Amino acid sequence: MKQSLCGLRILNTRPQGQAQQLSQEITAAGGVAIECPALELAASDTDWLDSLPDLNQVHHAIFVSPNAVHYALSQLEQNNIRWLGQINTIAIGKGTAKALNSFQIQANDIPEMPDSEHLLALETLEQLKNQTVLLFKGEGGRTLIEESLRARGAELFSLVVYQRKMPVIQPQLIYSLWHDDAVDIILFTSEQSMRNLFKMFDRESHNWLRHKPCLVISERLAREASLLGMKKIIISHPDRMISTLFDYKD
Repeated sequence: MKQSLCGLRILNTRPQGQAQQLSQEITAAGGVAIECPALELAASDTDWLDSLPDLNQVHHAIFVSPNAVHYALSQLEQNNIRWLGQINTIAIGKGTAKALNSFQIQANDIPEMPDSEHLLALETLEQLKNQTVLLFKGEGGRTLIEESLRARGAELFSLVVYQRKMPVIQPQLIYSLWHDDAVDIILFTSEQSMRNLFKMFDRESHNWLRHKPCLVISERLAREASLLGMKKIIISHPDRMISTLFDYKD
């Protein structure tokens, strides 16, 4: 018998423009996708291009998200800077590798799990003395990758290619979700989205939020959700969210 989400109402907090595929998968599986972006992304100033070294001197390039790929490589193309095939190009996960493919760039390395710890465990990043490494990332976020690469002797260029912002709030949607109890489970794919959602909802609705099950994509996000007071936290691999939702529904 084919599995179905049977009308499970799922709050998709991914940024606008990046929620559609997941929402379509939810709908195709019989669920109800409610898009409520809890994060907005935008290109950062292009000052980082001034810090970019000669690509002929670069040994490794790390992209920490599909967004990093999009914003970095779009700017390189606009400035007629050609990517070089000899660079060991590392994607943090399959989604990031797919984004690289859209620019005709093959990821040479992908960790088993799309997180900083598994990225740093890659054999190609063990010995970095006198090697030049580019790190394409968003504004803020964790510093573990940068600190670890420098500790291993890398000449690191940390390039902030996009910024995270608070999204435009839709007061009527926010109010109706809470007032009508219109959500069964919340999907979180970033710590910032989690924190922003609590800012978007009035304080009086926070208890309602905390008692909603939430699905997160890493143990680190699960810890953050727990710190925010979420009562039921489900961890899923990013590539298996629909399967995890099936298991939850059953």
